[in-house]
Amino acid sequence: MDEKYIVYVRADETGRIVEINSSAFLVDTEGWTAIDEGYGDKYHHAQGNYFPLPLYGTNGCANYKLADGTPALRTEAEKAAEIAARPAPEPTQLDRVEAQITYTAMITDTMLEG
Repeated sequence: MDEKYIVYVRADETGRIVEINSSAFLVDTEGWTAIDEGYGDKYHHAQGNYFPLPLYGTNGCANYKLADGTPALRTEAEKAAEIAARPAPEPTQLDRVEAQITYTAMITDTMLEG
């Protein structure tokens, strides 16, 4: 008979699920929450098989949250709020050069007409 596996998730301080694994691979489950158990690859190899979506979307947001000990899909509004709260990216080297060129043109009154 196949071995029964327990699926565990680890959530960050806001409840977003940041990791998923099974009892087959976890030695220490402190800080992890058991969410399900069963047989087969869905439970044994939970990282790629348990949830229908990946843990993170292409926007870098976690797709799932832990709500009262149960995994749930995060809403688009929750993801949008997470994106809005991110700090602005640092300017690239090209951004800095373009800003310097614009500044130099402004102070020397040599702006080119567009």
